[in-house]
Amino acid sequence: MNKPSSEYILDISKEYSIYVCSQRAIASICDGLKDVQRKSIWLLRNKSDKIKTISLAGELISSGIYVHGDASASGAISMLAAPYANNVPLLDGIGTFGTRVAPNEYAAPRYTYVKKSKTVEKFLLNDLEIVPLKDNYDGSVKEPVHFLPLIPTILLNGVSGIAVGWSTEILPRTFKDLVQATLDALDGKTLKKLKPSYSYLTVDVVHIEGNTWEFSGKASVVDSSTIGITELPPAMALEHIKARLDKMEEDGAINSYVDRSTETIDIKVKLARGSVKGWTAAQCVDFLKLRSKKTERIVVIDWNGTSIRQYETAEEVVQAFVEWRLGWYKIRYEKLLADDEYEIQYWRAVKLCFDNDLPKGLGKIKDKQAIEDKVKNITKTLDIDVKQLDKIVSLPTYRWAQDYYLVVLEKIKELEENIALYTAVLADESLRRAIYRDELVELRKLGI
Repeated sequence: MNKPSSEYILDISKEYSIYVCSQRAIASICDGLKDVQRKSIWLLRNKSDKIKTISLAGELISSGIYVHGDASASGAISMLAAPYANNVPLLDGIGTFGTRVAPNEYAAPRYTYVKKSKTVEKFLLNDLEIVPLKDNYDGSVKEPVHFLPLIPTILLNGVSGIAVGWSTEILPRTFKDLVQATLDALDGKTLKKLKPSYSYLTVDVVHIEGNTWEFSGKASVVDSSTIGITELPPAMALEHIKARLDKMEEDGAINSYVDRSTETIDIKVKLARGSVKGWTAAQCVDFLKLRSKKTERIVVIDWNGTSIRQYETAEEVVQAFVEWRLGWYKIRYEKLLADDEYEIQYWRAVKLCFDNDLPKGLGKIKDKQAIEDKVKNITKTLDIDVKQLDKIVSLPTYRWAQDYYLVVLEKIKELEENIALYTAVLADESLRRAIYRDELVELRKLGI
C-alpha cells in the first residue's frame, strides 16, 4: 500500500533532522564529540608532532571525511584547543587560542599549531583497535563512528547546539568529579549531584531547582566608593558588562569605571563617596547583576548513532554510560582472545615443523613449492591460513636452529597463558568491572 505524500514528507524531514543533528549540532552520548571534532582527533591519533591548524583543516577535507569548508574546520579545531572554552582542551594548542577577555578570539589558523594531547589520549583514545568504523560519504575511506572514552566526556567540557527540531545545553563538570562519579556508578553506589564547574572561571554555583543552576561572578568593595569586579559568570562577555556599565553611567547609577582586564577580569567601578561602605560581596554582585541562570537540556545522539535522546540528569547519563562502556570490555577481550588464538596456531605450526625434522631436510629440498607442500603436510591438523603458511615457508634457514625452537616454546607458553586469562575475563563480568575500575583509578594520577 502506498504511503500518503504527507508521510513521505514527514519521514524525509525526520531523516534530515537526524542528519543535521549528528553531523553538525548535537554531540554523541558515546564520546561527547560532534562530527568534525571526532574527525579532527581521529586524523591526529597517529601523529606525534605538531601540525598547523590550517593544515589539519586541509587534511580533513582532502582525506574525504569532511565535506564542509576549511574555515568551519579551522574554527572547530581551534575550539578543541581553546583553554577558555574547555575544562580539558582535547588538543594541545601552540599559539593564541583565546584569552579570558576574548575566549573565542583565536589567532589565524595559519599561525597556530595543534597536536595530540598525551593526557587526553589516556581517557579518550582508548581501545582504538575496536573503535567502530563506517564508510565516509562516498565509501572511499573509513572514519570512526565514535571513540571509547573511559568517562562520559559528554559532561566534561559542555556542549551547546541547535538543529532542526532540537537544541542542547549540556553544562561542564570537572574531570575529577566525572572520574569519581564513574567509579561510584561502576561500584553500584548512589551518585551525588554533579555540580557544573568551569575550571577557567572562579564563579560560585548554586542549584536552583531541577536542571537549573545559578552562576555568580566575583565583585567586592575596594574602598567606600569603589567596587572591583574580578570575575564574570559564564556566557557574560566582557563587552556585555561594559555595555551595562555604560548604561549605568548614563543613568547616574555609577560615576565611572575603568577596565584593566587582560589575562584576568579587572574592572573598577566608581560610585558616590561612601555609597558602598559596609557592602558585602553578595550586595556588590547583585548591584552589578553579575548572576546568570542556565537550564541544562541533555539532548544527545543516542548509543545507536541514529536517534536523538534526552536525559533528565547528568547522573542518569553517567549510569547509562558505565553500562554501555562495560560492554566494550567484553569486545576488547574477545578481540584479544581471537588475535592470540590465531597467532598461537602459527607458533604451534612452527613447533610441529621442528618436531617433524623439517630443518634437517631443508638442504635437500630444491624449491619453495616443495617446502610449502612439506609444511602443509606436517601442519594439516592445524587451522593455519595462507598468510601463516607463507610466513613459515619464508623463514630464513638460520631460524631453524635449537635456540629458535626454545623461542617458539616460550612464545606458545606466553600465548597459552594469555588465552587462559582472556577466557577467564570473558567468563566473569566481575573481572571486567575490576579491570575498568583499575583503569579509572589510573586516571586520578593525571592530576587534572
